[in-house]
Parts: sequence; C-alpha cells; structure tokens
Amino acid sequence: MSETTSRPMRARGRARRELLLDATIAIIAEGGIAAVTHRSVAAAAGVPHSSTTYFFDSLDDMIGEAVAHAMAAELERLEQFRSVLVSGANSPGAAIDEFVEIVRSQSQDHTVAQFEIYLFASRHPALRVHVEKILDETRALAAAVLQTNGVIDPHAAAAVVALIDGFALHRIARSEEVQFQSLAHALRAAIVGFVTLAATSSLGEGDHSPA
Repeated sequence: MSETTSRPMRARGRARRELLLDATIAIIAEGGIAAVTHRSVAAAAGVPHSSTTYFFDSLDDMIGEAVAHAMAAELERLEQFRSVLVSGANSPGAAIDEFVEIVRSQSQDHTVAQFEIYLFASRHPALRVHVEKILDETRALAAAVLQTNGVIDPHAAAAVVALIDGFALHRIARSEEVQFQSLAHALRAAIVGFVTLAATSSLGEGDHSPA
C-alpha cells in the first residue's frame, strides 16, 4: 500500500474513532453510563458494530477514551481563555464575564455527561485521572481570574469552581433557564468576600493591643 493511499485511510480511521467517542458522550448524557454498550455506540455513530471492538479494547476503554476526548476539548477552551487572561487583554471584571461565558457555552450533553462521569469515576479509579485533570486545570484558571481581582486565598479557587459546578448542575436539573447573570453576580460577591476576609484576617493578626 502506498503512502498516498494509506494517508486517507488513516484519516478515515481517526474520523470514525471520533464519531464513536462523540456518540459515547451523547449516550452518557442521554441515558447514563449504563446505557453505553458496543451496540448502542455503534448505532449512534452510524458505523458497523465491529468498529467499537476494532478501535477499543473494552467497554471501559471506550468510556475512558470518550472522557479524555471530551475533557481535551474543554481543556483547549480553558487554555485559550488563559492565554487571553495572561496577555492582559481583559479587565478583571471582563475576565469574570468571559469565564461565565465558558460555562454558558458548554454543550448540554457535555454538562450532563460531566456529572455522570464524576459519579462513575468515583467507583472506577482508572478514570479519576481524567476528572482530576479537568478539575485541576479549571481550578488553576479560576485562581488566575481571582488573582486579577486581588484574591490570593489558596482555598478560593476550589470554592469558586464548586460554585460554578453547582450552577451547571442546576442548569440540567431544572427546566427553567439558569440566569448566568446570577452566576456572574455570585462570583463577584465571592471575590468581595475573599478580599474582605483577607483584609480582616490581616487586621486581626496585626492587632495585638490589650483589650
């Protein structure tokens, strides 16, 4: 087989593999991890049943790769935002709005799958590495946004990410539309709270005058 012939075949193979990964995430979002089977994924991707066993060693392997695939897309978005943040192109207030936009623009399927995967990974240690990576990257980005707003509390980033995840979870749990202005407002309130807490803590530590 010539190089010119094998190149399109490799491209088709990559495309089919991505179809299977995207189909896996869609199925997780619709029916949970339990709904993921070789047959259901192949049918959703519109490819022969044998494709799943050709590209993946096992069902867990396919789920793990799908998780990594979905997380990679989110990490790329976060990295793009980090680049803008580091460049100083956004003001502190605008950085919060952009961060909220990242949450708002995440697809519903990925949001639902995210929480399904969190629960699944808690029982499957091999998948925790993917979940921990996206959490660590999200917290690092949150810490960068917070620092532009004068917050250096080491606990702040984890708290803010948990706040954002709470909004995202409510977005999929309720039929009403989440008010993302409320999320932006809550993030600003959290920043004010952490800045105030740091200031009052510093005052308390420096006040050694007798009562």
